[in-house]
Amino acid sequence: MKLSAINFITTYRVEIAGIFLILGIINYVSYVIYDKLAKRKFMILCSLFVEKFGAKPAEVLIYQDGGFFFSFMRDAFFIKALYFKENSFHTRGMNNEQIRFIKELPNQYTNWLRVKVRLSIVGIILLFMMLSVFYLSAFI
Repeated sequence: MKLSAINFITTYRVEIAGIFLILGIINYVSYVIYDKLAKRKFMILCSLFVEKFGAKPAEVLIYQDGGFFFSFMRDAFFIKALYFKENSFHTRGMNNEQIRFIKELPNQYTNWLRVKVRLSIVGIILLFMMLSVFYLSAFI
């Protein structure tokens, strides 16, 4: 029997999927812990925004007390302003001055958002890798 990557994956698919599952759980737990630690940084960012513009954005007000499950939605206003250009599809309906303000903030105020986005991306990648390894044999 010739040992190939496909044969190895199909032979040990449950174990490999289990490893990805464990890594995904570790990623999720670290995301929850980081979300709790970043709550203070979120409040600082909101206070800077209120000082400049006089009020919090509507998206933040809606999801502010939503708990863990809405924490990413709560941060979405700042994440969109940080990652996307002015007048783009993703920032439609947002004030360009607010977008510039968020982009021009020092990294100490926005690094926590970048970490949350990266943890989310890693979690999604681990989920798809686990599912693809586990169900690979059904397609071969």
